[in-house]
Amino acid sequence: MSDPHPDPAPAPRRGPGCFTLLALTFLVVLIIGGGVMWKMVDAGFGLKWLAEHFQKQTITESFRENVRRIASTQGDVLELATLDTEETVTKYDTKTLFNDAVYLGTTVAEIRAMVVYRYHLKLSDEWKITVENGRCLVVAPAIRPSLPPAIRTETMEKKSESGWLRFNAAENMAELEKGLTSILERRAAVPGKIKHVREASRLSVAKFVQHWVLKDQKAHEQGRIREIVVIFPDEPAAANAAEAGKLPATVDLEVRAD
Repeated sequence: MSDPHPDPAPAPRRGPGCFTLLALTFLVVLIIGGGVMWKMVDAGFGLKWLAEHFQKQTITESFRENVRRIASTQGDVLELATLDTEETVTKYDTKTLFNDAVYLGTTVAEIRAMVVYRYHLKLSDEWKITVENGRCLVVAPAIRPSLPPAIRTETMEKKSESGWLRFNAAENMAELEKGLTSILERRAAVPGKIKHVREASRLSVAKFVQHWVLKDQKAHEQGRIREIVVIFPDEPAAANAAEAGKLPATVDLEVRAD
């Protein structure tokens, strides 16, 4: 006779839940990813990236700190270049009567002399320095004339002429001599003069940067800085990164690492 109350069938065994599977999957991915990352670091790629970016920041900050220290302890001027040139300055004094109806003549005074212009930059002005792919790119402060320019008085020649009804040659020459320095100071800042000394100034800045950025030879080797390029703020390349990348090195450190 069968049992009227049979025992219930045993419940089926459950497999691992979704949460467990997700946890195991995450753990496997983490282990595999960690292994790949370790291989990359062990091969030098990760360390290389860290070293390069740390080196860039270190070089930039170190240079700025050195510049600030120099400006505060040794003066704010970095001499860049000199320009020796012959200058001729002329002053005309014309006189007429009756609204130019009667011409009384022109007195001319002229001074010719050799002049030495000197140029510098201010260390306390803004510097921008970046390091990328072995190139140290520097946007330096603007080139400034050192005033007053030096007049070589031993080379000075004077000439004056009076108009046919003028008798003020001496006075005209005296006024020219009085204003000569001011005239030459204005000429020192004209773009043409700056253009003449730009390349010499560029090299002076590059040597200055080389001394302070790469004075530790290990930094040169670790960062693999091979060249220094200097740009001044009035040049197109200062505002155009693409143009800056085309500039030739001012100092090639593999050849000129003095």
